[in-house]
Amino acid sequence: MLYFLPTTFGVDVPSAIMREVAKQIDGKPVILWGDEATPENARKLVLETNSPYVFTTGHGLPCVTTLQNKEPFISLAEPQMSAYCSQELNLDIVKGRVWHVHSCWCGRQLAQVMVQKGAWAVFAHDNEFLFLMPKTGKIDIITAAPFMAEFTTDAAMLSGMTAGEAQSARMNAYERWLNYFTTGEGSKLDVAALNARIILADKMISKLYGDETATVTKPGPRKAFKLSLPMQRPVQTTSAGLILLPLGLLLIGGWESGKKS
Repeated sequence: MLYFLPTTFGVDVPSAIMREVAKQIDGKPVILWGDEATPENARKLVLETNSPYVFTTGHGLPCVTTLQNKEPFISLAEPQMSAYCSQELNLDIVKGRVWHVHSCWCGRQLAQVMVQKGAWAVFAHDNEFLFLMPKTGKIDIITAAPFMAEFTTDAAMLSGMTAGEAQSARMNAYERWLNYFTTGEGSKLDVAALNARIILADKMISKLYGDETATVTKPGPRKAFKLSLPMQRPVQTTSAGLILLPLGLLLIGGWESGKKS
C-alpha cells in the first residue's frame, strides 16, 4: 500500500507516527517521505503501482489536500476559496481505490467529490484535526494519542475489514483513548482534560465517505501496532509549551484571503 508522508510545517509528527505504524501493519509499505513526498512523485507512484489503498497526510482545506511544503496534491478548481485550489489536480487517479486523506477540512467537499469521481471509499475529516505539538523534540503519549486512534483505520483496512468495519474500529479507538484520559491512567497527566477534549473533537469530525463494503485485501488476522514512546521528532524544534496545531491551511495559508503563505 502507499503512504505519502511530508515533513514540513508540523506534519512531521503524524508522518513520523504513520511511518512506524505502516512498518507494523503492512508487509511491504511503499513510502514517500519528506522531500520525496511531492505531488508529482505521488501521482507517478499511484499510477505505477495501481495500489488499492492510499494514505496521504498534509495540511488541507475543503478543496485541497497538500504534501511537502504545502504543495497541492489533490485539488478542486475553487480559486475563490483559496489560491491552493486554483486548478483541479489529480482527481483522475482516485478511481477504484480506498483513500485515507488525513488533512483538515477535506471531508467538507474534496472527499465527496473524490467519491463522485470513482473513489471506492474515502476516510477524511470535515473540520480541523487537532493535536498538541510537543514542546521538546520528542513525541510523547499526549501528542501521539489522537493519531494512534485515527490510524486504527489503516490497521483495520489492512486486516481485510470493510470500510464500514474500519470506521467502527476507528470510532472505538477514539473512545478507548478518551477513556484513557478521563478515567484511565492518562487522567493523571497535567493536560489530560485538554487532550480528552481534543480526542473527542477529532472523533466527531472523522468520517467515512463512499461504499462501506469496500475492501483492499482478503480478511486475515487483526493487524495491530505499538509505538515506543517517547519517539524522536524528525524535525527538531522546541517551544515554551504545548501548542495546539490543526492539520489545516487556515492558520498557515489563508482560506478566506485566497493567498498562499
